[in-house]
This record gives sequence, C-alpha cells and structure tokens, in this order.
Amino acid sequence: MTSDLLLALAIPVLMGASGLYALADSWWRRRHPALKPVPYLPGRGPVVGHDLVAAAEAVVAEAYARYGSFYDTPAPAEGHAPLAGRGPGHVTGAA
Repeated sequence: MTSDLLLALAIPVLMGASGLYALADSWWRRRHPALKPVPYLPGRGPVVGHDLVAAAEAVVAEAYARYGSFYDTPAPAEGHAPLAGRGPGHVTGAA
C-alpha cells in the first residue's frame, strides 16, 4: 500500500518540481542576460550569408577548374545525335 501511494505521488511531485525549476530558470535568465552578443542579428545575418556563399562559390570554381575536364561531354561521333539534354536517367525508346 505504501509503495502504491509513493508511486501515485511521485508524478505530481516531479511535475511540481520541474515547474518550479522552469520558473527559477526563467527568472534567473531575465535577471542575468547573456554577455555575448547573438551572432544572428537582423543586420548581421545577410552579411554572414553572403560571405558563406562567396566562399562556396570559390570552392566550386576551383574544383571545376581542376576537375571540369572529367565531366565535359565528348563530341558526338559521326552519324550520332548529340548527347545534350540527356541525363543519367534518360532511356531511349521509352514511350
């Protein structure tokens, strides 16, 4: 009987304790704001995004300069249709 009573009271006690912890935590955070500035401010977000895009474009340009010849399509042989417009999933003769 005692174990059943303790089990029945454990859930409300845990819920009350977690609620008190959440209240104390929110009170503490309001009274002691973070010292570091937030990195994603409205004025800073687009600048950081442009820098990342520029860095990614530089990486892609360098990779294409090095390995672009591997991906260039060869010239079509005499009497064959050009390969332009065909992707890896293209099936010829499909209806």
